[in-house]
Amino acid sequence: MKRTGVIGLILLAMAAVCLLLFSIDVATIRLPRSGQKLICAHRTTLGGDIRLSYLHSVERTPVEGRFSVGPGPSLLVRETRMMSVGTGLPNTAPARTRRKGQWIVVDEGMKSLPNLDYYLSSVNQTRIMVDGSSVSLETVPSGSVIRLDVEKIPLGLYWLWHLSGKDWGKDS
Repeated sequence: MKRTGVIGLILLAMAAVCLLLFSIDVATIRLPRSGQKLICAHRTTLGGDIRLSYLHSVERTPVEGRFSVGPGPSLLVRETRMMSVGTGLPNTAPARTRRKGQWIVVDEGMKSLPNLDYYLSSVNQTRIMVDGSSVSLETVPSGSVIRLDVEKIPLGLYWLWHLSGKDWGKDS
């Protein structure tokens, strides 16, 4: 084999090792009732912003949960915003509640969550944003439970998922 071929193979092997060793934080959406099937993965970083918005099914008022990416990574709940209070809305924390324009904002204190399960219904017009990018939920049937989480995975597995759809599994 020629010297340039050997050098090329060495560089290729080094790149492959880097893709397996360099880890990134990824906001994920999985289907817990379907074996944790991965339906979405968005690259994020420490301090990243994740938002879950929907119309409350009873009150028909907009609600927005705001989360941050914490160390580990972990999912931290920052605040819940709503346009009004009523049945099923977080209105029992007056010491942590303030007004911000048209929103009623409940400070959630950056509590760490293991993940967030959410019942997806077309009635609620659910939207998820990760660091300003919209997440498509069009392929997820109404009536599904989605699990929002943050995972640390090798960069190569993230690229492999984007290229082939191969799920790396929750415990990788």
